[in-house]
Amino acid sequence: MTVAGLGIADVPGTRLVQDRDELVYPKDSVVVLAGIPGAGKTTLLRRLFPVGGDHQGVQVFDSERLRACWIPVLGAVPYAWWRPLLHLTYYVKALSAMRTGPVLLHDCATRPWVRRLIGWRARRSGLAVHLILLDVPGDVARSGQRARGRVVRTGSMATHCRRWPRLIAMAADDPGHLIPDAISATILTRGQADRLTNIAFD
Repeated sequence: MTVAGLGIADVPGTRLVQDRDELVYPKDSVVVLAGIPGAGKTTLLRRLFPVGGDHQGVQVFDSERLRACWIPVLGAVPYAWWRPLLHLTYYVKALSAMRTGPVLLHDCATRPWVRRLIGWRARRSGLAVHLILLDVPGDVARSGQRARGRVVRTGSMATHCRRWPRLIAMAADDPGHLIPDAISATILTRGQADRLTNIAFD
């Protein structure tokens, strides 16, 4: 079942609090925050779950945070050389942490093998998967990339943008078509994401 934007309908296991623009999930959940590069995933996580803040037990995973930790050591090396190792390390850490919830996971969701891995790991741990999809046009995402100072290669970005509409349609039809066994999806525009004040777990 899908929520298109905030406050439209209730999803099993998710409570939408309109006056606070809050998404609430059960503690035994993996919430995947998805969107094409530049959609605003890191910006949202930085605002709601700042680095070093008290996250009340929520395990927050964002590859940009891992990259920031590696920059002091590898900053002089072209990013393209160590990007695969960064991504591998990120997914190993995230999947290893999915023994218990809650987990909040940043991912573009355009790679089928990653979606299958997330679903497999959550199922083995008895965790429910929920999706939050930031539906942002490609040109807006490009602007977001320029603002953060790192622009995705043209060919790679074209692939993300080509796949994204189909992923939105899959999630709208059945979240489990996007990530195996996912039980809810919330689709947000950039404006709706900006108004979101909390992602909570109870």
